[in-house]
Amino acid sequence: MMPFFRRFARLKFRTKLIVYYVLLITLPMILISYAYYRTSSDIILKNASDSMREVVKKNNQYNDIVLNRIKDQSLSLLADPDLFRLFDRPRPTDLLELLRMDREVSEILNKYYASEPGIGSVQLVTSYYSFGGMASSTSRPTFVSVRPEKLHASGVYQQAARADGRLIWVPTYDFAKQFDQQELADMDPGYRYVFSAAQLLKSSIVQNGVVHSWGERTENPLLLINFNESFFRSSQVSGSAIEGATMYVVSERGDIVAHPDGGKIARTEAADWLKAAVRTGTGTLVSRVNGEKVLICYDTSEITGWLSVLVVPYGRLISDLPLIHTYSLYIAAVLIGVSVAVAYMISGRLTKPIKKLLVAIQLTGSGVFSTKIPEQDDVEFGILIRKFNQMNEKISDLIDENYKTQLREKEAEIMALNLQLNPHFLYNTLNVINWMALERNETAISQMLVSLSTMLQYTVKNKQELVSFGDDLIWLKSYLHIMEMRYFGVFETRYELDEIPLDCRVPKMFLQPVVENAIIHGFSSVSNGGLLRIAGRDAGDRLEFIVEDNGRGMEAEALESLWRPEAAGVGLKNVNNRIKLLYGESYGMQAFSIPGGGTRMKITLPKQSGMERLPEPGKEVMRRLGER
Repeated sequence: MMPFFRRFARLKFRTKLIVYYVLLITLPMILISYAYYRTSSDIILKNASDSMREVVKKNNQYNDIVLNRIKDQSLSLLADPDLFRLFDRPRPTDLLELLRMDREVSEILNKYYASEPGIGSVQLVTSYYSFGGMASSTSRPTFVSVRPEKLHASGVYQQAARADGRLIWVPTYDFAKQFDQQELADMDPGYRYVFSAAQLLKSSIVQNGVVHSWGERTENPLLLINFNESFFRSSQVSGSAIEGATMYVVSERGDIVAHPDGGKIARTEAADWLKAAVRTGTGTLVSRVNGEKVLICYDTSEITGWLSVLVVPYGRLISDLPLIHTYSLYIAAVLIGVSVAVAYMISGRLTKPIKKLLVAIQLTGSGVFSTKIPEQDDVEFGILIRKFNQMNEKISDLIDENYKTQLREKEAEIMALNLQLNPHFLYNTLNVINWMALERNETAISQMLVSLSTMLQYTVKNKQELVSFGDDLIWLKSYLHIMEMRYFGVFETRYELDEIPLDCRVPKMFLQPVVENAIIHGFSSVSNGGLLRIAGRDAGDRLEFIVEDNGRGMEAEALESLWRPEAAGVGLKNVNNRIKLLYGESYGMQAFSIPGGGTRMKITLPKQSGMERLPEPGKEVMRRLGER
């Protein structure tokens, strides 16, 4: 990619203008076409979603009407006194008695379910007999009865038992496997696979003012209403006649209840979209099924809780949109051709003054600064050419100024060399005075001169902002020696700096203003007994310095105003500002004081051994100091 941009950058300005103009026309056209395509597809998708969702809802409403009617009939069956009478007795053992009960039960079931064409079979099953074989709804060539001894081990019975007398809906299952009747394994799958409504008859009825409960004297029978999975497909409302569309029913756990593909019936569908569909109940979404983008419309049955699903291939919904792509390409091709022609003419007018300017620049580069270009009428190029002419005039002036500046720099360099002689002269003079003091046995004056000389050499020779703590401590001790002689007997100094590494880097003379403030202000009313404590502590990644005196201290108001810009003193504020500029706001000075109880100044610095760990703000300050 980078070589391409480098080659493009080397193209002529006129060529670049043509390319930019073509892009200016083409890119908006592409974006508009894309936006139109997306908008059209969204509109088509919304309309299709609304239409397909209505189809699914109508199917669900129709199915719910039928299933709700069957549910109501089942509630009526529970309160049927004749049915209760038949089962409110000890378990019959006589075969003739069982056949008689079977006939009467069949008549009762016919009374409630014979008018429902969608039912495949209806039975009342116990562990000793399967009743209802003579009912008209079960008297079909494909009817198979549940073997009583297999009832309690079946999943249908166990689900009904957990429902505790409520009607439940069991998704499509293999009848032969469910009731362990392998002799039915070769039966036509169209009849072997059924879904069921199951209910354990456990409610109570009222007879002659007395409440009676099912199962008081015998086993509770299981009401089993079986439906063929084609029940849903036969009731589908027309409207999903889109090529490749599939409509099926699935339970909330993913069990397929009905599907046009018989091989998928009674299997579990593990789809990512199913959880969202179960959560929302009804709606549409776009997902991928077997790698294909599809529109899925779904609605949940209020009776069974199952989802009716309509899956439509996304590509079928937008099959006409490719025509828009074709038309957009034709229009884009025409616009590109027109834009190239227009760009060629415009670029010629724009580059003509530039060519003149390039010729003039070449002459100026060869040293002909008197070159001038006639000014143009165009505003932009007129300004550019006028500024070029002015530039040539100023270049001559700058050449003269540069020559004069070089002369001044030479003079300043000579002056700096002369100034370096002055400190040397001062050191020699102090040395002479020192020897004179020693000859007269003035030891104290000699020591003060040595301290002053040490301070002057450190100040003049060391131009760095950050210095080693060992060098700075020597300077501070020299300063304190002079001050102790000045205030002889007023105070003494105690050093507690053993924890501080002597090679660590600190701001130059950062302790001196604090020490001076303690001596001048802290001991101003003290004639003797003063104690100046200078301590340091290694706190891991930082260093903490304490300068503490037992002088007169400060009032709270004075302590609060210590760091204010309008405060009289500048030494402490300067040290604090230097530290914050170098290291950041988390470092600096803190003051603690009690009137009559002395003052303690705490200075916090990062623990560093060189410039490599200086924070970015500090590095910038050091860089500017170095430039100076």
